[in-house]
Amino acid sequence: MSPIENHFKNVPDYYDWMYLDGYTPEEILYAFHRKMDREQEEREALNEGFDSIKVKSEVKLKK
Repeated sequence: MSPIENHFKNVPDYYDWMYLDGYTPEEILYAFHRKMDREQEEREALNEGFDSIKVKSEVKLKK
C-alpha cells in the first residue's frame, strides 16, 4: 500500500454531496479518481471480446 493509499484509506466511494459531509477537496478528488478508474476498468472488460471494429459508410450526393 502506497503512502497516498494509506492516507486516504478511510475515504468512501465518490458521491455528489461529499463536501456536505465534511470531506476535504483532496479527499473528494481522490474518491472521484477511484470512481473513474473503476468505471474505465469495467468498460475495458466489456470490450475485451472485440478484436477490431469495421465501420462502413456511404456518401451520396444529390444533384
